[in-house]
Amino acid sequence: MSESLPIKRCAIYSRSSVEKDSRDPFDSVSAQFMACADFVGSQVGKGWRLVDTIYEDRGYSGSHMRRSGFRSLLNDIKLGLIDVVVVHRLDRLTRRLADFQQIMDELNAHDVPVVSVTQQIDMSHHVGRLATNIITSFAEFEREMVGQRVKEKRAATLESGRWQGTSCPLGYVVKNDRLVVDQAESKIVQEVFTRYANKESVTAILNDLNARGIKTKRWRTRSGKLKGGKAFNRNAIYTLLKNRVYLGEVFYGDTWQEGAHKPIIDPELWSKVAALLDTRSRRGESRPSTDEGSIFMLRGRVFGADGRAMSPWLSSAYKGRKYAYYIPQKEIAEGAGASGLPRLQAANLNDRVWSSLRQLLSTPEQLLAHLPKPLTESADFDLSLVVKRLMNLERLSEELFPVHQKQLVKQLIDKVTVHADRLDIDFSLDGLMELILEVLADRPELVRTYRQLYSSAKSHGL
Repeated sequence: MSESLPIKRCAIYSRSSVEKDSRDPFDSVSAQFMACADFVGSQVGKGWRLVDTIYEDRGYSGSHMRRSGFRSLLNDIKLGLIDVVVVHRLDRLTRRLADFQQIMDELNAHDVPVVSVTQQIDMSHHVGRLATNIITSFAEFEREMVGQRVKEKRAATLESGRWQGTSCPLGYVVKNDRLVVDQAESKIVQEVFTRYANKESVTAILNDLNARGIKTKRWRTRSGKLKGGKAFNRNAIYTLLKNRVYLGEVFYGDTWQEGAHKPIIDPELWSKVAALLDTRSRRGESRPSTDEGSIFMLRGRVFGADGRAMSPWLSSAYKGRKYAYYIPQKEIAEGAGASGLPRLQAANLNDRVWSSLRQLLSTPEQLLAHLPKPLTESADFDLSLVVKRLMNLERLSEELFPVHQKQLVKQLIDKVTVHADRLDIDFSLDGLMELILEVLADRPELVRTYRQLYSSAKSHGL
């Protein structure tokens, strides 16, 4: 009787720099997935099994790692949910050699190999690693060459007096690849410049435009999809006021140069507006201090009750002091008081969240109750030991350096929702499990068992 092979949980990662075309459901990402799934199917005899989770990124460049699907993949690898990563080509992971080496270090730390369906390379051997670095270097070179060719094509197009693309600023339309003044829209642009030059506030201009139902530029993509046509916000106003296209200029060759289209704003009005923008900008030109990362340790995790993220904001220096806040997005777009939500001092919010976190760690049973029952009810789960280790961590927490406090907060806090009268704090179950495995690092047999139990429960949706 033959011994059964251990199951290898395989995750497919696919990526495309182009967003999905609604007219073509079978795009590049779909093709990559199918090719990888076929390959995994051919390895069933070796114990390979495809996991249920789909890891993909559409419309993301390989020049960076700020991709939600890719981050989800790395997170599940850290949790021990994946044994093999399968890609169509290695450049789907990244097109930067430095990033590739960082990715491989992370995967190697968790004993997770990468398999490329179209590039049969054994990365456990030094020759295979050399070949991989060469392939990734060429991918990086190819990305840079494509970027340079696009840049040169754009410069040549604009230099010849033609406009590239179907989108253009408010006040113009594209006809025969050239910018032509739209009389009705150009009057709106001139109005905004004139009112700002007369020192009318952006909030007043914004409220008036929205009250009159005036929208941002609406245009159609080459595929026929409508874009734009949204209500104005503060960013749209400032973008309009800083756009030198209205002076009759275009940007190419790393500088603004005279274009072939007619200007909407005369140089005198432009200079007056530019001087006002510069003056108002310098009033609050102080920049975040070096400890901004600590004061905004909850960056990206604070949301208003309306579901929109709250933005970190650092005031200009007043009597030598700066004040850090989280501000509702709606107030940035429409003015103070528009959201009905409070502006929160970052330091106060940090203290409240840190206090809540410490309280839970001091009596961790409440937190542990949220873990999957197949883990906590297992005979191998030592509840008293886990509770003791977490309570010890809480007692030491006040002695942690700010950078370590920040790491703990980012690990355990998933989301803070701000209501008019309260805060809702959501904790990360995956982060809690990571923390438990870290405090039990001296008990590797428990770490392996707990990781397997948690992975199994999560894969079954428990």
